[in-house]
Amino acid sequence: MQIRFAGIGGQGVVLAGVILGEAAAIEGLNVLQTQDYSSASRGGHSIADVIISKEPIYDVIVTKADVLVALHRLGYDTVKEELKEDGILIIDTDLVKPDKDYIGAPFTRLAEENTGLALTVNMVALGYLVAKTGVVKKENVEEAIKRRVPKGTEEINIKAFNAGYEEGLK
Repeated sequence: MQIRFAGIGGQGVVLAGVILGEAAAIEGLNVLQTQDYSSASRGGHSIADVIISKEPIYDVIVTKADVLVALHRLGYDTVKEELKEDGILIIDTDLVKPDKDYIGAPFTRLAEENTGLALTVNMVALGYLVAKTGVVKKENVEEAIKRRVPKGTEEINIKAFNAGYEEGLK
């Protein structure tokens, strides 16, 4: 499965990709995770690609995404053509107004409501993605969060992830 996260700097897109990749590795799957971002630390586009497979992976980047998670209009506009025709588009419904079919929720608003921090939007979107696709197990993502987020932020990030996961089950 080829998954691309797209947003802007400061939304934690790269960290979401790293955590998803780590969760896949915990499950014993083959995984490749890469990222691309503009030189602006905040406000420029930010992209994280994750390829997960039981078989060997020969691509070095996402060629055609099975899933595109768009957290901001700029990120969406930058990569929208790279979603497969029958791929799944997941969006932050407050920040992205796509020109094709989608699923999603107001991820940034859910982050603020559940953790008080908009910057946990990445974990909310990751939870939603995992609930909707089942690409990896929930408990493995929680373990990856504990391993990868800054010390002292594990609890709030898991809370945000679970908020997104619950939203995705609806």
